[in-house]
Amino acid sequence: MDERTSKQENRAKKLQVKIGEKTAYVEIISLRNHICAVEIPGHEPIFITKITGKDANPCWISIPQGNDDLAKSVGSYIEEYLHSNDHHGG
Repeated sequence: MDERTSKQENRAKKLQVKIGEKTAYVEIISLRNHICAVEIPGHEPIFITKITGKDANPCWISIPQGNDDLAKSVGSYIEEYLHSNDHHGG
């Protein structure tokens, strides 16, 4: 199996989130700690996590910082996915 086939198989196991014209592939690393890896073809992978903001409301941010709009979009999708499928644990 070549590297390209392996990457395609790994992406097939991840959540797929439409971001504009592209598809983000999301791997939930820790449900408990709200940590996810996000891959968009042609971009460096990022991590996103859910934190409590200064206003005491939860929000999604990217690690490294600078992709918080993407983190918010993907994070909202993840929350909908988890609630609709009633997943628990981590």
